[in-house]
Amino acid sequence: MEASNTGVRAHNAAEQLAVADGAIVGTYFKKDGIFENRADQSRVEELMGEVAKFRATLT
Repeated sequence: MEASNTGVRAHNAAEQLAVADGAIVGTYFKKDGIFENRADQSRVEELMGEVAKFRATLT
């Protein structure tokens, strides 16, 4: 089961970045959101895709 916390995730990245210059990403990048697991490339790509979309609106 994926851990639930207040960190940045793909679904809230734009909301977080709209009010901050950066964000802390914790276990979201980990497989299944579990701290002990390795980073999951698809999660990294998903979040960074959302960040890229948000950044494109900042011109």
